[in-house]
Amino acid sequence: MTRLSLRLDFPSGSWLGDVSRAHPDATLRATETVAAAEGAVTALGVAGTDRAATVEALREHDRIDGVDVVDEAGPATRVRIVAPAPPPHVAAAREVGLPIEAPVAVTTGRATVEVVGERSRLTDFSRRLTDEGVTVGIEASDADEEPVLTDAQRDLVLAAVAAGYYDTPRECTLTEFAKARGLAKSTCSETLHRAEGRVLRRFVDGEFDGGDRGGGGENAIGDESGPERERDRAESVGAAVSEP
Repeated sequence: MTRLSLRLDFPSGSWLGDVSRAHPDATLRATETVAAAEGAVTALGVAGTDRAATVEALREHDRIDGVDVVDEAGPATRVRIVAPAPPPHVAAAREVGLPIEAPVAVTTGRATVEVVGERSRLTDFSRRLTDEGVTVGIEASDADEEPVLTDAQRDLVLAAVAAGYYDTPRECTLTEFAKARGLAKSTCSETLHRAEGRVLRRFVDGEFDGGDRGGGGENAIGDESGPERERDRAESVGAAVSEP
């Protein structure tokens, strides 16, 4: 799962974008949009130095069918917006099944939204927004904070280090280490090899900032030579053949 902070610039024709740009001192906070018989109903908070004028601009927008003032007390005027369609970020999120953290605050046509989901779903969300004329930018992402190794890879690598498998000279062979862990030699070798590849690729990405690496993918890691690597490969192949 990836968390993104996205910057959305609403296009001309969007009531959120048009009204907030026409009243740059105003902040429109959309907390929820639900489907109703009369259309898409959005709960909206209007804050700013001239809330009355901003509410009137909402009433006059041609993409809004109705505006009901719910509460004028407090720092924001709460209104109920009825429109033929939900705001574009709401429609896109519904289509891809992506939750958006509320409220979404719009000022001068721009909002920042927090979303969490699979990368493919986030990509679909961004594409649908773009199709609706919304300009999308990334403010922040935690993608780089994802763990380098899976839990299984991490556990096995730590055990291998503790057993002296990576010492020079090695304190144990692949055969000995796999037996101690209760694993087939082929499984143990493949797991360690994949972990080594992920660690080295992360190192190369950070060291050279994604530049030319002289090859890539897991095969680049597998091309290293040396008697210990060749012995491990031979043991893995032999184990794979002998297993039922």
